[in-house]
Amino acid sequence: MSSVPPRRAVAYNHASDLPAEFWAALRQNEPAANIILPFAKKALDFPREDSNDQLWIIQYEGAGNNVEFVLSCTRGLLGNYPIFVYTPKSSTQLTQEENHDSMLQLVLCLLGKVPAQRVFSVFSVPLVAETFADIFEEQTHQTHGIRALKDPRDLYYDATFTFCTRETLNKTSAPFSSRPESEDFLIALRRADISNLEGIKVLCKGFSCTSPPYILDDEHAELEARALITNQLAWVHMIRRGNEEWETACLVAATRESENVTAITKVFTAEKWRGRGCAARLLHRVCEEILQKKERVVLYVGNASELASARRIYHKVGFQGLNAQQEEEVENVERWIEIGFEGTTLGYW
Repeated sequence: MSSVPPRRAVAYNHASDLPAEFWAALRQNEPAANIILPFAKKALDFPREDSNDQLWIIQYEGAGNNVEFVLSCTRGLLGNYPIFVYTPKSSTQLTQEENHDSMLQLVLCLLGKVPAQRVFSVFSVPLVAETFADIFEEQTHQTHGIRALKDPRDLYYDATFTFCTRETLNKTSAPFSSRPESEDFLIALRRADISNLEGIKVLCKGFSCTSPPYILDDEHAELEARALITNQLAWVHMIRRGNEEWETACLVAATRESENVTAITKVFTAEKWRGRGCAARLLHRVCEEILQKKERVVLYVGNASELASARRIYHKVGFQGLNAQQEEEVENVERWIEIGFEGTTLGYW
């Protein structure tokens, strides 16, 4: 009779305490780990006194130091982040029973470290997110009245994780670099600077309105815009007609970077300038620049029907697994979902 391999969850409050196997597990699948790895690297320099805002839990499998799951419960510029859960395992390696046992240990460890109301959502691959949500609700509903919003209509985010490489990037640059509509328009594609603050603030707020429940007010939109500019994480598509003033037509932000991977985290075009190819043009330019140094650009794109045009744009640029006519699955393209919890304190990401 075979015994069940022992499992244990270990919590860490500062990134400098994270063991070597943590970093090795994340680098095992660096693109999928992008949701946790870049922040953990940045947090190495955080002061110790801020460690109460940062928590990582490693779920070990077996008697050794084999990392099965990594959970992050961290805080960013605008507030608390969702719970992110990463696994180096592929979807085919995850089993319902073992996943349940591991998620139970993760949830219990998490609840021993933070208030239940802190856990406002969880983002991961579907089996992991759904199992975590079920167990978290079981552990908190009677004591705190917390309920998981598991109905597909209530998901905070239902997305496809996709990627672009030097090989998949559309090499036909003409459609992306040409001027829109006529010679009356002038365009400039560049990194944002402080002169773009107001324009990026408006675009950040507009983007947030497409991502409920994380809606920004003017103050937080400006805070985010200023941080993107200061840290050189934003690119802008400038446009003007004739001698009119330049306008910030489109924003692309890349805020998560690790050794070989950079993630695009915002693509948004002002309503006035939609339909002129601004997003595809700027995104292609940004990917060209990133892929000079990195192996892969990744992003999450929503699966909702109203985002079909966004998926077509990303496919046109060279992101994989987004062709509606393609029936075969693409390796490393997968679904991720965010499940919210009613009765908690909402953060932001």
